[in-house]
Amino acid sequence: MSRFPDVDPAEQGFSLLELLLILSILAVLAGISLVNAGEYRHRLQVDVAARRLRLGLERARLFALSQRQPCGLRVSAEGWQKPLVRELPACVSSRLSLQEPFADLPLTWQSNLPQMMRFAANGLTLDGGTVVLGSLHSPYRRCLVISLPLGVSRVGRYDGDPLDPAIGLSSSRCLPDEAL
Repeated sequence: MSRFPDVDPAEQGFSLLELLLILSILAVLAGISLVNAGEYRHRLQVDVAARRLRLGLERARLFALSQRQPCGLRVSAEGWQKPLVRELPACVSSRLSLQEPFADLPLTWQSNLPQMMRFAANGLTLDGGTVVLGSLHSPYRRCLVISLPLGVSRVGRYDGDPLDPAIGLSSSRCLPDEAL
């Protein structure tokens, strides 16, 4: 049945009921995407911080190797920085933050790394440990493990609570993840 008998069916357009139905479907889809956007943003921020942590480690190794001299960097929740004590020269001249400049959500940081990471003239890491990065608003956690004696590093997904006093930070809880 045609709404307008004298107008061609292709030119009639949509009825008010059809337009309201389309708008309600779009509103539901937009609501679903907004609910998941916050969790996705927290996950993305933690992933970026883990990548930047590993990037700073690799930069320091390459710097020590290219200069053929040992060097050091300080690592904390803020990122990679020059050492406070001048025992060793700094590995790189610039500071590398763990967060993007526009990131406004604080990261959680648990680590058993020393305050200053040392790198040998051949590029090997002389210090090791585990770092767990997370967000206050999400249970999602990433981890970086630096193993000794070669300083092999791996990034993964941390399984468990790093603040649990019975377990503490454990490299065995840093499970491999293909996403990074």
